[in-house]
Amino acid sequence: MERFLTSFSESEGGWHSDGRTLVLATPRGEVTVRTKCPPGSFGNLRMEDGLGHFAHYSSIIKTVGAFEEIASRKQSIVTMALAESNLIAGYCVCWYPAADERWSALGELMYEMAAIEVSRNYRGADLAGIMLGNTLQYDFFEDKIAYMVGFSWHWDLEGTGLNPAQYRQKMMRLYGRFGFREVYTNEPNIALRVENVMMIRVGSRVSAEDQLRFRHLRFGIKRP
Repeated sequence: MERFLTSFSESEGGWHSDGRTLVLATPRGEVTVRTKCPPGSFGNLRMEDGLGHFAHYSSIIKTVGAFEEIASRKQSIVTMALAESNLIAGYCVCWYPAADERWSALGELMYEMAAIEVSRNYRGADLAGIMLGNTLQYDFFEDKIAYMVGFSWHWDLEGTGLNPAQYRQKMMRLYGRFGFREVYTNEPNIALRVENVMMIRVGSRVSAEDQLRFRHLRFGIKRP
């Protein structure tokens, strides 16, 4: 069951002012999903026990302070799944690519769905899909090529009981629900392992010329 609450607006009139809140019933109790969490809203939060360091897996984001830094970046989005009002049970973060990444060559056309993770204790309630769907609801994405890169060394294979090929398919199904499709590239980190994957969602206002520029960039082709 879902309950929509009013938008929160700690940054009135700014990028974060249209953040939205959704309350979900899960087997572990109510979870609140908040999009566009603004800087200054993380001080009383803590990581739920299912996010952390395990024998063969470590959370991508390890400290609450990291969310404050991410939320302060230009037009970044931090989406949180909160249990008991202050426990981070999951998160989805996205931002413009760093200057030293290949995809930054196209400037603000490219937008990275950088990380999504759900606590081991809260899996099975589709929190990943709900966070991703709520993050992608903004018209902002219609001017972007949103992309995700799945690196197998970040995957919780032990916690899910999946092998790399199965986990890859699980990720592709998740992102495929929201219009992402797989693309190929010779970018060295992605090409390092066969199970790594890159997927993109092309916004409805992205021109054919910009799509061609991206196609060339995927293979390092320098245009005249």
